[in-house]
Amino acid sequence: MLIHEILAYSAGRLPDKPFLVEGGRRLSYAETLAGASAVAAQLQKGGVGPGDRVALLFPNCIDYCLCYFGALMLGAVVVPVNNRLAPPEMAYVLMDSDPKVLIVEDQFWSAAQAVGELTGLPPRVIQAGAGKLQGVEQLDDLLAAGGEPGGAPGLNRHSPAAIMYTSGTTGQPKGAVLTHGNVAANARNCGAHLHYKESDTTLIVVPLFHVTGLHTQLVAFCYVGGTCAIMRSYKTADMIRLMAEHRVTVTFKVPTMYTLMLVNEALASSDLSALRLACYGGAPMAPETIMQLQQRLGVDLVNVYGLTESTSLVITLAPCEALRKGGSVGLPSSGNRLKVVGEDGVELPPDAVGELLVKGPMLMQGYWNKPDATTAALRGGWMHTGDYARIDPEGFVYIADRKKDMIIRGGENVYSIEVESALVAHPGVLEAAVVPRPHSIFGEVVHAFVVCAPGAAPGEEEIMVHCAGLIADYKVPASVSFVAALPRNPGGKVLKNRLVEQVPPGDPPRR
Repeated sequence: MLIHEILAYSAGRLPDKPFLVEGGRRLSYAETLAGASAVAAQLQKGGVGPGDRVALLFPNCIDYCLCYFGALMLGAVVVPVNNRLAPPEMAYVLMDSDPKVLIVEDQFWSAAQAVGELTGLPPRVIQAGAGKLQGVEQLDDLLAAGGEPGGAPGLNRHSPAAIMYTSGTTGQPKGAVLTHGNVAANARNCGAHLHYKESDTTLIVVPLFHVTGLHTQLVAFCYVGGTCAIMRSYKTADMIRLMAEHRVTVTFKVPTMYTLMLVNEALASSDLSALRLACYGGAPMAPETIMQLQQRLGVDLVNVYGLTESTSLVITLAPCEALRKGGSVGLPSSGNRLKVVGEDGVELPPDAVGELLVKGPMLMQGYWNKPDATTAALRGGWMHTGDYARIDPEGFVYIADRKKDMIIRGGENVYSIEVESALVAHPGVLEAAVVPRPHSIFGEVVHAFVVCAPGAAPGEEEIMVHCAGLIADYKVPASVSFVAALPRNPGGKVLKNRLVEQVPPGDPPRR
């Protein structure tokens, strides 16, 4: 089934059922289908067709969802742009994907203009939201015009649906090309393993430019006929209020959000009794946090392991196994095969630690415009995750280590080379290396070790402000140590294990 066919099926079966809710705006399945069809029809009049890229720069909102489904009706390929990226990073995504259309919510219009100064915007730019600019094409006008798009013959489950950009160890983002079949397989697995139901309501608080919010909540809930309440931007107290207001039954968060939720005073006065399932992933969750959630909310918790390159869901740990298999991320979801291999690529026996490989119907086609990276990642037909793990005799997976040099800040992946490249772009920095610094809320934050250039003496705040202009806010170092030299081995490689030992204790000062 194609993604937009999932929407059409649910609209035919449940036309009046609420599907999307945002603030005071509420759309039924039939209204969502009509809105998406209008977007598709008007994009098609402007020449958008199969294979053309349509870039979306939005907060979480209903209009984003309409544009997503509408573009897919034409066989176009959606490019969700991470709205937290700095303009140079956004510029790379747009230059690499070369969209025919960019649809921008007015909240990010200034960011789009900055990107345009770097690259030149796509030939067609459409503004969404209330802040209408004269002479700029408006999404509201497209919706008001209505219409039905012509068909997109030749579309099938192998047709690309989205290019989801994920940071890479080369320092440049890689666009994982995901197909209609990939996304449909993930939706089916959400129903099978997370037991989504037509009566369920979820609150989408994780970003819709990530695979979890887009595929494992929006599309998967569309598949079962559930309701999606949408939160534009994250605030803990507002999240708790909306969960109570909408009687949310299923929630998906990174562990940091659960930690913040438990210490927020709004929790004590909010009725979350409808909640039955709390899923988490993207980073480890402290056992004491799991216990507090179970005690205070009386809810099942499911650990989920996934990758952008695998559409989302790969491994899940059922609540009934949480105690018996503590520390495991669980068993593979339906259709997925796993194995652990050594450096020679040979499969290892149970409980031996090696690189985790994945094969299944949810694996990407490859990386956009990166054939060499695709060949390396998918060699032999298996996705080489770069994560080190062991699989016990019963098939349960235990992640032993993370991708090389990766820091996970509140569920967001931060690759060291990206931050280090930003650091050394400062004229006062000779060398730099970054390592994780433990943090009570975010799990980890970025700590930088900087060797100053001769005669230079930049301060910690100056370094942070410099980085904030080049990389996303969550990648900016939370603290900086100035050192005379970086420790290296005889081959010249920086010894990050030595640097980790020098990280200051405790949380860095809040800024």
